[in-house]
Amino acid sequence: MSSGTPDVYTPDIYTHGHQPSVVAQHARRTAEDCAAFARPVIKPDAQILDVGCGPASITVGLAGWAHKGHVTGIEPGGDILATAAATVAEAGVDNVTLAEASVYELPYDDDTFDVAYAHQITQHLSDPVAAIAEMARVVRPGGHLAVRDSDYSTMRGYPSSTEITRWRELYRQVCRHNGAEPDAGRHLFSWFREAGLGDVVMSASVWQFWTPEARSNWGHSWADRCLTTSFARQAVEYGYATEAEMGRISAGWRAWADNPDGYFHFIHAEALARITA
Repeated sequence: MSSGTPDVYTPDIYTHGHQPSVVAQHARRTAEDCAAFARPVIKPDAQILDVGCGPASITVGLAGWAHKGHVTGIEPGGDILATAAATVAEAGVDNVTLAEASVYELPYDDDTFDVAYAHQITQHLSDPVAAIAEMARVVRPGGHLAVRDSDYSTMRGYPSSTEITRWRELYRQVCRHNGAEPDAGRHLFSWFREAGLGDVVMSASVWQFWTPEARSNWGHSWADRCLTTSFARQAVEYGYATEAEMGRISAGWRAWADNPDGYFHFIHAEALARITA
């Protein structure tokens, strides 16, 4: 399959940024939490490409599943690769390679991997269809492309909060300003079809935050992220919010996090495509 990508891509704008509060939240993710839908197609000797590996907390889990195989984790660059390397070293796995690469122009031959996997990256891409096609290109016939992404419009909680409602609206504005689709999950099936993939199985799963520990972590993380991350800076720079409003939204997240009745959930869509010759 040809990627059909242009010779040069303008780098996508990562809405979250890689500030400590973001990386700490992403480092809580595991293969069990984020890649269960792909587990049945990952064999012990699988060669796996983990696109947008972030701090590599999912990557090391994939490496455990493919303990006789190998996992290649990629990021477009930046300090996050050093964080990923530290995660791999701490996990003590020896079947992981980390590399700097663009999802639009993967530096791998056709038919290199058994599985290409991506978690929450299409929501940050200006051309997700081209990226999906490029990931499929490097997967062997009979292998699989597994992509999971969230849908920000499903991010709802209790008690009702005008600040969190405003946060959801604001995040979606900023993401779309960056040329990306924050409700990516619901688009995956059509994006896969547009990329030329016909043998696609869809599933969905829900993340929930209601225990005191989970609610505190999620709420206080977003409270920090509304003040100290690229998202907060972009919201103000683009003219969608003021610093004062971001402060009020942050306080709203803290109030929700500290409420013993607080509950929050959102949907992930999961696309698993079998690659044909």
